[in-house]
Amino acid sequence: MSLSPEVAFERYRDRVLSVIYLRMGPDLRVRMDPEDVLQEVAIEAINSWHTLSDPANAGAWLVTLARRKVARILRDQVGVAARDPRREREIRTDFPVADRRSGPVTLADRKDRLTLLEAALTRLSDDHREVIMLARIEGLAAKEIAERMGRTENAVHLLLSRALKRLAQELNL
Repeated sequence: MSLSPEVAFERYRDRVLSVIYLRMGPDLRVRMDPEDVLQEVAIEAINSWHTLSDPANAGAWLVTLARRKVARILRDQVGVAARDPRREREIRTDFPVADRRSGPVTLADRKDRLTLLEAALTRLSDDHREVIMLARIEGLAAKEIAERMGRTENAVHLLLSRALKRLAQELNL
Protein backbone atom coordinates (compact mmCIF):
# COMPACT_ATOMS: atom_id res chain seq x y z
CA MET A 1 0.00 0.00 0.00
CA SER A 2 1.45 3.34 -1.03
CA LEU A 3 1.44 6.34 1.25
CA SER A 4 -1.22 8.92 0.41
CA PRO A 5 -0.68 12.65 0.99
CA GLU A 6 -3.49 12.73 3.54
CA VAL A 7 -2.00 9.90 5.61
CA ALA A 8 1.49 11.39 5.40
CA PHE A 9 0.20 14.79 6.45
CA GLU A 10 -1.64 13.38 9.47
CA ARG A 11 1.45 11.39 10.48
CA TYR A 12 3.72 14.48 10.40
CA ARG A 13 1.14 17.13 11.33
CA ASP A 14 2.58 18.02 14.73
CA ARG A 15 6.13 18.28 13.41
CA VAL A 16 5.05 20.51 10.51
CA LEU A 17 2.95 22.70 12.82
CA SER A 18 5.91 23.09 15.20
CA VAL A 19 8.15 24.20 12.32
CA ILE A 20 5.54 26.71 11.17
CA TYR A 21 4.91 28.05 14.68
CA LEU A 22 8.55 28.51 15.56
CA ARG A 23 9.61 29.90 12.18
CA MET A 24 6.77 32.44 12.10
CA GLY A 25 7.79 34.19 15.30
CA PRO A 26 5.52 36.16 17.61
CA ASP A 27 5.12 39.22 15.38
CA LEU A 28 3.75 37.27 12.43
CA ARG A 29 1.58 35.05 14.66
CA VAL A 30 -0.24 38.20 15.82
CA ARG A 31 -1.49 38.66 12.27
CA MET A 32 -1.72 35.08 11.07
CA ASP A 33 -2.67 31.81 12.75
CA PRO A 34 -0.12 28.97 12.30
CA GLU A 35 -3.05 26.58 11.76
CA ASP A 36 -4.03 28.59 8.65
CA VAL A 37 -0.50 28.26 7.31
CA LEU A 38 -0.62 24.54 8.12
CA GLN A 39 -3.78 24.22 6.05
CA GLU A 40 -2.11 25.98 3.11
CA VAL A 41 0.85 23.61 3.39
CA ALA A 42 -1.55 20.65 3.37
CA ILE A 43 -3.21 21.89 0.19
CA GLU A 44 0.17 22.47 -1.43
CA ALA A 45 1.30 18.98 -0.39
CA ILE A 46 -1.77 17.33 -1.87
CA ASN A 47 -1.43 19.29 -5.12
CA SER A 48 2.28 18.55 -5.50
CA TRP A 49 2.39 15.01 -4.07
CA HIS A 50 3.42 13.67 -7.47
CA THR A 51 6.75 15.53 -7.16
CA LEU A 52 7.78 13.49 -4.10
CA SER A 53 10.31 10.96 -5.35
CA ASP A 54 10.36 8.67 -2.30
CA PRO A 55 7.45 8.42 0.16
CA ALA A 56 9.97 7.46 2.87
CA ASN A 57 11.09 11.11 2.75
CA ALA A 58 7.54 12.48 3.20
CA GLY A 59 8.25 14.00 6.63
CA ALA A 60 11.30 15.95 5.48
CA TRP A 61 9.48 16.95 2.30
CA LEU A 62 6.51 18.32 4.27
CA VAL A 63 8.84 20.22 6.60
CA THR A 64 10.56 21.73 3.56
CA LEU A 65 7.18 22.81 2.15
CA ALA A 66 6.33 24.41 5.50
CA ARG A 67 9.67 26.23 5.74
CA ARG A 68 9.27 27.57 2.21
CA LYS A 69 5.70 28.67 2.88
CA VAL A 70 6.72 30.61 6.00
CA ALA A 71 9.68 32.09 4.12
CA ARG A 72 7.33 33.29 1.34
CA ILE A 73 4.97 34.80 3.90
CA LEU A 74 7.83 36.58 5.67
CA ARG A 75 9.20 37.83 2.36
CA ASP A 76 5.79 39.18 1.37
CA GLN A 77 5.50 40.99 4.70
CA VAL A 78 8.78 42.87 4.19
CA GLY A 79 8.34 46.20 2.43
CA VAL A 80 4.56 45.96 2.60
CA ALA A 81 2.61 48.24 4.87
CA ALA A 82 1.67 45.75 7.54
CA ARG A 83 -1.63 46.03 9.33
CA ASP A 84 -1.54 47.32 12.86
CA PRO A 85 -2.52 44.32 15.04
CA ARG A 86 -3.93 46.67 17.69
CA ARG A 87 -6.66 47.72 15.27
CA GLU A 88 -7.68 44.17 14.38
CA ARG A 89 -10.78 42.76 16.02
CA GLU A 90 -12.06 39.22 16.40
CA ILE A 91 -14.90 38.30 14.07
CA ARG A 92 -17.73 36.56 15.91
CA THR A 93 -19.60 33.85 14.05
CA ASP A 94 -22.40 31.42 14.78
CA PHE A 95 -20.57 28.67 12.93
CA PRO A 96 -18.59 26.40 15.23
CA VAL A 97 -15.00 25.82 14.24
CA ALA A 98 -13.96 22.41 15.51
CA ASP A 99 -10.90 20.30 14.98
CA ARG A 100 -11.75 16.63 15.39
CA ARG A 101 -8.19 15.90 16.50
CA SER A 102 -8.23 18.16 19.53
CA GLY A 103 -10.46 20.05 21.89
CA PRO A 104 -10.04 23.53 23.30
CA VAL A 105 -8.06 22.32 26.31
CA THR A 106 -5.65 20.33 24.13
CA LEU A 107 -5.22 23.26 21.78
CA ALA A 108 -4.59 25.68 24.65
CA ASP A 109 -2.10 23.28 26.21
CA ARG A 110 -0.28 22.89 22.88
CA LYS A 111 -0.07 26.66 22.45
CA ASP A 112 1.19 27.10 26.02
CA ARG A 113 3.91 24.49 25.52
CA LEU A 114 4.94 26.01 22.20
CA THR A 115 5.10 29.47 23.78
CA LEU A 116 7.34 28.17 26.57
CA LEU A 117 9.53 26.36 24.04
CA GLU A 118 9.81 29.43 21.85
CA ALA A 119 10.80 31.62 24.80
CA ALA A 120 13.43 29.10 25.88
CA LEU A 121 14.77 28.84 22.31
CA THR A 122 15.17 32.61 22.05
CA ARG A 123 17.43 32.54 25.11
CA LEU A 124 19.82 30.07 23.42
CA SER A 125 22.74 31.01 21.22
CA ASP A 126 22.15 31.09 17.46
CA ASP A 127 24.11 27.86 16.91
CA HIS A 128 22.25 26.03 19.66
CA ARG A 129 18.88 27.21 18.36
CA GLU A 130 19.73 26.27 14.77
CA VAL A 131 21.02 22.78 15.57
CA ILE A 132 17.90 22.02 17.66
CA MET A 133 15.60 23.31 14.91
CA LEU A 134 17.36 21.28 12.23
CA ALA A 135 17.70 18.06 14.25
CA ARG A 136 14.58 17.88 16.40
CA ILE A 137 12.01 20.03 14.63
CA GLU A 138 12.92 19.48 10.98
CA GLY A 139 14.23 15.96 11.54
CA LEU A 140 17.46 16.28 9.54
CA ALA A 141 20.31 13.79 9.93
CA ALA A 142 23.62 14.86 11.47
CA LYS A 143 25.29 14.63 8.06
CA GLU A 144 22.84 17.12 6.53
CA ILE A 145 23.12 19.44 9.53
CA ALA A 146 26.92 19.30 9.30
CA GLU A 147 26.76 20.35 5.63
CA ARG A 148 24.38 23.24 6.38
CA MET A 149 26.32 24.50 9.38
CA GLY A 150 29.81 23.94 7.97
CA ARG A 151 30.83 21.53 10.74
CA THR A 152 31.80 17.90 11.08
CA GLU A 153 29.23 15.30 12.07
CA ASN A 154 30.98 14.81 15.43
CA ALA A 155 30.85 18.55 16.06
CA VAL A 156 27.13 18.52 15.28
CA HIS A 157 26.53 15.69 17.76
CA LEU A 158 28.43 17.56 20.47
CA LEU A 159 26.68 20.84 19.67
CA LEU A 160 23.27 19.16 19.73
CA SER A 161 24.03 17.50 23.04
CA ARG A 162 25.09 20.80 24.60
CA ALA A 163 22.16 22.65 23.04
CA LEU A 164 19.62 20.14 24.37
CA LYS A 165 21.21 20.29 27.81
CA ARG A 166 21.02 24.10 27.77
CA LEU A 167 17.41 23.99 26.51
CA ALA A 168 16.47 21.64 29.35
CA GLN A 169 17.99 24.14 31.79
CA GLU A 170 15.99 26.97 30.22
CA LEU A 171 12.80 24.91 30.49
CA ASN A 172 13.62 23.94 34.09
CA LEU A 173 13.41 20.22 33.31
